[in-house]
Amino acid sequence: MRISNEVLKRWINPVMSALLKSPLHGLVSRDIMLITFSGRRSGRRYTTPVSYFREGETVRCFTSGETTWWRNLRGGASVSLRVRGEMLQGHAEAISGDPKRIADALTAFLAQVPRDATYYDITLDANGAPDPADLERASHDVVLVETALQPSR
Repeated sequence: MRISNEVLKRWINPVMSALLKSPLHGLVSRDIMLITFSGRRSGRRYTTPVSYFREGETVRCFTSGETTWWRNLRGGASVSLRVRGEMLQGHAEAISGDPKRIADALTAFLAQVPRDATYYDITLDANGAPDPADLERASHDVVLVETALQPSR
C-alpha cells in the first residue's frame, strides 16, 4: 500500500518526527531516522523521517524519485541525522541514474527493512529475496541517499 506524499507531509511525517525526537524514539528508531538538510536555493532547514540502514560509517536510505527533497542533496551536502536518538553529522549524496548501484543497495536495505518492499512495489520471495523484475524497475524509480558519517569530535 502506497501512502500519498500529501498524507505523509501533512500527518505522518510530523508525528513520526516528534516521536523520533522524544524519549520514546526506541519504538521506531531501529530503522527510521530523521535527516535534516538545507534547501539549495532557500537555505531553509528541512527535516524528514526516512527508513534507513547503517553499514559502519555509511547510512543509506531511499526515496521515490517523485519526491523532491532529495534534490537538495545532488552533488553532495552536509546533513544531520538523528539515528537511534543520537545526533550525527555527515556528508550525503543523492544517487539516481545508477541502476546497478541502486539495486545492490536496495537489496541490502530490504534484507534489513523488508516491510519497505511494498513502498517500492517490490515482491519478496519466501526467503526475503526481491523479485528481479521488480528490483530492476525500482532501481530506475528510486533515489539512493548515501551519507558518509563524520567522525565524532
